[in-house]
Amino acid sequence: MLKLEKYSIGVGDRFAHQAKAQLNACQLLLNEGVEVAPVWNKSNREHSFIGSEPASVMDAAEQAVSSLGWKNGWHVDADHIGIKTVDRFLPHSDFFTIDVADFIGQETPAETVESFIERHPELVGSIAIEDVDEPLDISREEVQRVAKQYLLAVREAGNVYRYIL
Repeated sequence: MLKLEKYSIGVGDRFAHQAKAQLNACQLLLNEGVEVAPVWNKSNREHSFIGSEPASVMDAAEQAVSSLGWKNGWHVDADHIGIKTVDRFLPHSDFFTIDVADFIGQETPAETVESFIERHPELVGSIAIEDVDEPLDISREEVQRVAKQYLLAVREAGNVYRYIL
């Protein structure tokens, strides 16, 4: 599993002409004692608008890294991908932003919600969070409401994640 750097910065090089300048900005930060890993990204939608391919993002990033002698971490993000679009990014990305927006709000069947809550009883009740003064008191109804709204999106993210692995 990829271990990410503590700090990263997403950099979008829409037309594959700015990777070197973006990496130079990261070098300037490093010279000031701030280490960030650039994460070059371009979404499937952006590729379709300008007629580029995911390989072009990796190529531009590799050229910038080689040209500037960058020795620190960097990544290429398959940005806003889903199960229908992930394949074209797999050979050219090591970072994945999974987009499940279309699944948010799709009503999760009641039996799926109930099964989820039965498997995760720790979500109901008083939950203490470090550095938060008061514990959160969460009712079963609140967990049901949130699961109904978001559980299908979470499951889809898991499906895409497992596919990537």
